[in-house]
Amino acid sequence: MAYRQTSPMVSFRPTTADDFLVIERFARLASSNPGHYSERWGRMGDFGVIAESSGQPVGAAWARLFAWSDIRDPLGSPQFPELAIAVDSAFRGCGVGTTLLRELLVAAGRLGYAAVDLLVERSNFAAIAVYTKLGFKRVGGDARLWMRAAVGAGGSFQES
Repeated sequence: MAYRQTSPMVSFRPTTADDFLVIERFARLASSNPGHYSERWGRMGDFGVIAESSGQPVGAAWARLFAWSDIRDPLGSPQFPELAIAVDSAFRGCGVGTTLLRELLVAAGRLGYAAVDLLVERSNFAAIAVYTKLGFKRVGGDARLWMRAAVGAGGSFQES
């Protein structure tokens, strides 16, 4: 994925190994266990997208592969990367998160992954609506839903 601007205010670019501090910052917003998603950022299997406004990060969506022992749900798989996403509050509700997810799904397909997983609180209705719109389906879970989106070779995926 190349650097891409979708509006005058926000542009999107792929992550690099040098984005550790950006990923760490957004991991604190996305998870009660931020190290799970940010520790040793840039390792094999890590990839993502960063949204920027005026050169400053305003959101990120990233994914990484986990070993069986580190997957947080029995329905997960070390074959499918697990994603995390966070957007600064000032940029929520204007499509930044949706675009980040679309770009991440395209990147996953281009990297050869068949699917991407995520874990979301059942009470997070807005996030679940976006995930469902982008093709994520519930795989399991009670209070926290484990969801998976299939991606195709070359980065295609099915939006609802």
